[in-house]
Amino acid sequence: MSLTLPRRSSARAALVLLAASALALTACSSPASDPASTSAATDAELPPGAVELVDAAYAGTSTALPEAAPPVSDGHDVWVISAFQQVSGLAQIASEVQAAADEIGWDSNVCDGQNNANGAWATCIRQAVAAGADALVLAGVDCAPVRQALIEAREAGVAVAGVSSFDCSDPTQGGSEPLFDTGVQYGDQFTDTADFFTRVGQLRAAYIATQTGGEARILHVEFAGVSIGEYISDGFTEEIANCPGCEIVGTVTITPADLPQLRQMFETGLLEAGDVDAISVDLDFMLTLGVQPALVSAGLEDTLVLGGECVIETLDYMRAGGGVNACIGFSNGRASWSAVDQLNRFFSGTEPVKDGIGWQILDASNQDAWPAEGDPYDDSVDYRTGYAELWTQG
Repeated sequence: MSLTLPRRSSARAALVLLAASALALTACSSPASDPASTSAATDAELPPGAVELVDAAYAGTSTALPEAAPPVSDGHDVWVISAFQQVSGLAQIASEVQAAADEIGWDSNVCDGQNNANGAWATCIRQAVAAGADALVLAGVDCAPVRQALIEAREAGVAVAGVSSFDCSDPTQGGSEPLFDTGVQYGDQFTDTADFFTRVGQLRAAYIATQTGGEARILHVEFAGVSIGEYISDGFTEEIANCPGCEIVGTVTITPADLPQLRQMFETGLLEAGDVDAISVDLDFMLTLGVQPALVSAGLEDTLVLGGECVIETLDYMRAGGGVNACIGFSNGRASWSAVDQLNRFFSGTEPVKDGIGWQILDASNQDAWPAEGDPYDDSVDYRTGYAELWTQG
């Protein structure tokens, strides 16, 4: 755990009760309260372009699907290699890849890497190859830990795609020869996966800055050791530095190995940070595995808590009230279907195309945009019907 914060004697008194039983997360059925209201900050006090960026994100930035697709390449067997199926976002990627594979007419399987980058991830890849897979979709599995297994897979003629995963050519993965054949392309405004998640982090900083009027003491909960977490965190910290009245007073750094101690680490970071105006939790699984119950137990009021990608659990917490009260949704489902579409383009020998994937801010001010209870954020575009029609027409 990394704690970059001053020790203060003004920690909230409620934190002494953290060892007591947590309040029931769904004890209240009312919607989440409004996040901290924007004060009369001038444009000079906010990061440049922050207001425009946030306004666009409230409306949603996703665009249409590709206009055409090649004919379906038949007879493929795709395996999803999931970093950890207990993370609901990864489980959704796996199930949506299978749904898309079924729609396009391919066989599919899922192998759970069980949060074990040093063994189970590579074992899953080798198991898939031995079972006759001709395509892999890596869900949250970065290239470097499984480099040798991917080399073996490609030598066996297996295609490799990634969803929320980073190739070996990425600087965070060593910057070596690429081993992915294709992957999600996102919207026209993004150059690649790294750019998308860096700008997710920048949007998170812009949202906190605008909601607090450019004056905020922030506790940042980041996920280290995987590229998606590092890019979101880098984008956030770089952009918040452009807000003169904003200060990150504490950073709680979680790695995959820290998951069993996540709640304790967050509670320690919250206690040492003292009074905070905003808490940024970069990815939603950290809420589920400990941050949300700690927030409810602490009984914080008038604190802006920004969650991650708006998975089912986070939206349930927001409806219940207490703890997290905002999130920035990007659709794991749409990314999964687009990965299957990009694989089909690869098998057909055609170039990848932009997928149109963007994001949307969800908080108490736009509850009409929230998905139905029991659903995660799932984009403004009906991508399932759209891709099914593309594949039929192609």
